[in-house]
Amino acid sequence: MRLKSEAANTLRCFIHDVGIPQTLHNDNAKELMQGEWRKVCNDYSINTTYTKPHSPWQNRVEGSICETKRHIHRKMKARNVPKRLWAYCAKWSCDVKNKTSSSIYSMEGRTPYEAIYGHTPDISSLCEFDFYVPIWYYEHNAFPEDKRVMGRWLGEAHKIGQALCYWVLPSTGVPIARSMVQPIAESEKSSEQVQADLVALDKAIQEK
Repeated sequence: MRLKSEAANTLRCFIHDVGIPQTLHNDNAKELMQGEWRKVCNDYSINTTYTKPHSPWQNRVEGSICETKRHIHRKMKARNVPKRLWAYCAKWSCDVKNKTSSSIYSMEGRTPYEAIYGHTPDISSLCEFDFYVPIWYYEHNAFPEDKRVMGRWLGEAHKIGQALCYWVLPSTGVPIARSMVQPIAESEKSSEQVQADLVALDKAIQEK
């Protein structure tokens, strides 16, 4: 969202992707109490409840939001990720948390994804790459340009292409969606040419 007033659009996306929730428990933000949000809730007969003003602890999701923010900060600091890419890191962090189990007793060892959709999630895209690691992706470059190009991995590109399609950050600094992606082999990482390419990639991204 670019504006808080667009919150109703995200609720519509949730209904389309997941289903109609029976109840929504919100804080007292105006965009979650009136206007288009209220219209969507009425149209889909969604029961809405609210926390008492200045009482964020009454909404259990607040703790998860805080932990997600800490996870994002830790990853971005560890990988020296440019701050403008925080939204991609947030999406990746949510994917990881949705598809891994927690210690919440009521979940009985299931992942949040399984609790909602009823089947075990495919974690292939999360196992092969870590956020912002350097990778190879393939472009349809004309001869004699290299078809294998270095970029950085930004997570799964949902709703684009087929399974295992990813967001990749090339030297242009503009994320692109690609499915022909592979990790850089350990034997290649010690190569002077690969190390020089990585330095050039990071320099170009920082300049952008």
